[in-house]
Amino acid sequence: MLVFKNNKTMVNDNIRKTALIAANFIGFFHFLWDDIDMLNAMGYKIYAIGDNGKNEDYTLKIMAEKNVTFIDAKIDAKSPFTRNNLDYYNKVRKMLKEQHFDLVHCHTPIVGLIVRWAARGYRKKGTKVIYTTHGLAFTHLSSWKEYMVYHSIESFASRFCDAIITINKEDYESAKKLHCPHVFHINGVGVDTKKFASANIDREVYREKLGIAKDKLLVLGIGELSYRKNHTVIVKALAKLKNKDKFVFAICGREMTAGGTGDEIRSLSKEYGINTIFLGFRHDIPEVIKCADIGVMPSIREGLGLSGIEMLSEGIPLVGSDVQGIREYIIDGETGYLCNPFDVDAFAEGLEKLSDDKLRQIMSPQCKDIVKMFDTSVSVKQRKDIYNQLL
Repeated sequence: MLVFKNNKTMVNDNIRKTALIAANFIGFFHFLWDDIDMLNAMGYKIYAIGDNGKNEDYTLKIMAEKNVTFIDAKIDAKSPFTRNNLDYYNKVRKMLKEQHFDLVHCHTPIVGLIVRWAARGYRKKGTKVIYTTHGLAFTHLSSWKEYMVYHSIESFASRFCDAIITINKEDYESAKKLHCPHVFHINGVGVDTKKFASANIDREVYREKLGIAKDKLLVLGIGELSYRKNHTVIVKALAKLKNKDKFVFAICGREMTAGGTGDEIRSLSKEYGINTIFLGFRHDIPEVIKCADIGVMPSIREGLGLSGIEMLSEGIPLVGSDVQGIREYIIDGETGYLCNPFDVDAFAEGLEKLSDDKLRQIMSPQCKDIVKMFDTSVSVKQRKDIYNQLL
């Protein structure tokens, strides 16, 4: 079949290059639109596979607009050895058997293992396999058992790909010790800092719409309600403050059907008398951030933590975990405060310090300055260079 591109170049659809992008949940593809746009511009026919258990019509609509063929496949992100993950593996194998793919790009650890193993024999047939970690699962905070298990898995799977892309410097150093021939570091998936800076709202009106009183300090956390995101430590930290009634803790993020912490957060908030509001998954994040006074990034593990960079881009200082990724943009005492993710007292101290209006005003310009290195334009150039080198 012949198709026209830009009304000038005639391309045979049968000889177009093809790419498969694999991720865990369909919502994750919102981090990958730039990758998809780049591959479209390079002339690739793009397929995407992920779990659409939430029936996200909004995401499917964007995929259709970008000419992406989506394949729904259930995934269990907690353990690789489940029935759903076997089905995911079989779907990928079937696709690779029925059609040649010039590129397979997989994201996140569980999907990365499944897809690299499924594609292992096709590299000899010209398929390039790239894995982006978005945060290696073995860190200095891992137990000995966790470290050995996840390090062994990553070491094994690294033999079956052409490149590993990391989004923080510590993961880059760790990945270089594995068995993959090419290892790259990029500054995350990028934040459109102009979009956040240009969000124009009446702050008081918007806060009222969210249920935030004028005289309250809004502490904002962004991320799914999961153990890894560690929102519970913020509730416990606020409970230690003498003026806890001065604060409202708002969380933007999905409730998790498995392994979620929503009920625990509600129970702790009620027990400690913390005003916690659940804003759910939202499409108005720039506007919500403009309503915040303090941002929190208490994750136990992160690849980088896009939401932290988004809050900094609006001049909001952070109290966050001293873990890989996050410590690349929270400079202690300059753009916020770093804490052990399990140290409630340290988080309480950081929140207490940032309750000072003058201190937040002093930090705000430094917050905006540090995010320049994480701007989308920087990340897109880095990824484009990688694609040009490998493909």
